[in-house]
Amino acid sequence: MTGLSDRPIRRSDWLLVSLCTLVVYAVAHRLGLASPYVVNDDVRQQLFWMARWLDPALYPPDFLSAYAAAYVPAGVKALYFAAAAGFGLDPIVFSKLLTGGLFLVLALALFGLGATLEGPVLGWFAASMAWLMPYFLKNISGGLSRGFAGPLLALFLLAWMRRSGRGMAWVLLLEAAVIPYIAILCAGCACLDALLARLTDRPAAPFPSRPVHGLVLAAAGMAVYAMNQSMTAQGYGPLVGRAALAAGAEFTAAGRLELFPLPNPFFDLIYWPFESIGLFLEWGLVPGIVSLIVLAPILVFGARRAPWRDLAAKARPAAMLLAGSLGLYLLARAIALVLFVPDRYISYTINLLYALALAVCLRHALAGLLARRGMAAALVLAAVALGSWRLTGVGLYDYRVDAPLFAALAALPKDAVLAGNAKDMDNVLTFGRRNVVASFELAHPWSVGAWKVMLPRLAHQAEAYYAKDASVVREFARAYGVSYMVVREADLTPAAMTRGPLFAPFDAHIRELAGQPGNFALLDGANFPYTSPEPGVRLVDVRPDAGTPP
Repeated sequence: MTGLSDRPIRRSDWLLVSLCTLVVYAVAHRLGLASPYVVNDDVRQQLFWMARWLDPALYPPDFLSAYAAAYVPAGVKALYFAAAAGFGLDPIVFSKLLTGGLFLVLALALFGLGATLEGPVLGWFAASMAWLMPYFLKNISGGLSRGFAGPLLALFLLAWMRRSGRGMAWVLLLEAAVIPYIAILCAGCACLDALLARLTDRPAAPFPSRPVHGLVLAAAGMAVYAMNQSMTAQGYGPLVGRAALAAGAEFTAAGRLELFPLPNPFFDLIYWPFESIGLFLEWGLVPGIVSLIVLAPILVFGARRAPWRDLAAKARPAAMLLAGSLGLYLLARAIALVLFVPDRYISYTINLLYALALAVCLRHALAGLLARRGMAAALVLAAVALGSWRLTGVGLYDYRVDAPLFAALAALPKDAVLAGNAKDMDNVLTFGRRNVVASFELAHPWSVGAWKVMLPRLAHQAEAYYAKDASVVREFARAYGVSYMVVREADLTPAAMTRGPLFAPFDAHIRELAGQPGNFALLDGANFPYTSPEPGVRLVDVRPDAGTPP
């Protein structure tokens, strides 16, 4: 947006794209940057245990922290360890800095892709798609393993389009360390391109094309294989198969995560990506449709003016990436979940390619405006402002309301074990920094070995939480070494039973427990003394010497 397409790329382009991207991120995630309690929800299942690197007394060894540590790829752990050991950065703080860094890498990679396809003007439009499409920041938010997927996929495609075999190799190795399934995707697509190049009269593919590239593929493959085998060897794997998916209530819409039946490909390829293009997420279905209707003629006008033939000559890597992604997506659906969740193999690719296509159409639709003095800068400012608004809070959840509870938990002994509603236990782990019996976010029914441990823990915890007999609570506390239970009084009401107290297959049994005659045992202050760190929340003492013995 800063000049004509045929001018060379200037260093100032990269610097200005970086500045604009950081402004968008800082404004959009201002609440997260200002408070430790405003985070991506998945931060609560993957990062909490890393606080041990700052305080070894935290999180004495237990199943949940060991599983969470095994679940995080080695490269991600190495980054967080370096931040903690080298700079004393709290993992949650570093996750927000890493999110901004990954968002910056994505925008710069998109700028590079646009500039490679046509020139710096298209590069600016492509970079602005990172600011304007919530999909990207939503997945980057939290600085978790999946946050690397979009940026590294864009970097891999950029190296591919520039025919940099060395660049592709380095990105592939990084992917294998931090986001294994994207390494599988990129390696498969590159090998497909190399094979087709050999079978046709096309120039040789840039990667793999040298003996050292074979070593890179082998190293990446070994890294991916090692992580999968490590999960199984530690008793957490393997991933669940299709038959178990079809049979388990925990994989349905009422369960822990809706994985079966697999969604119609229409949703993965069109519906959900277009949610990030139209204003569906901000204003709902009808305004979202209206926004697409308004945008459509602009895009059609730009598409008719775009030099597609010239672009196609440079876009073979994008076509091969799409073809390979579709192939892996279909394979992953056929053997679900052997290759993990199928949409992971297409969603990043399809959104990246939609972003580039939108950039091309908008760049040529607005070519007349760009010719006017000052309009390029005005369009950049408009994109920054719109992106800052549209991405505000994307991928973030606000847990500040329970700050008094977290302070009370942090005052407990560091070896205390807590229990309660599994949906609250993730916050106890992350913000209270105390071990728990079982939590919602770490209840992964797709990990067969881990689920065998979590299933009875969740069941026992629910039986104690909703018990009408104090002896049930005390037996549970003895069995798991629980010192305190967090009780949210609103959980023990008919309204909570109507909403769904946890998830299938537990909900039916919880409703049965709640429907039994008598009062909830944990609300009996004589048997179970408590403090109230905040209205409606009890921190109940269930140690053997607390209260009146049953």
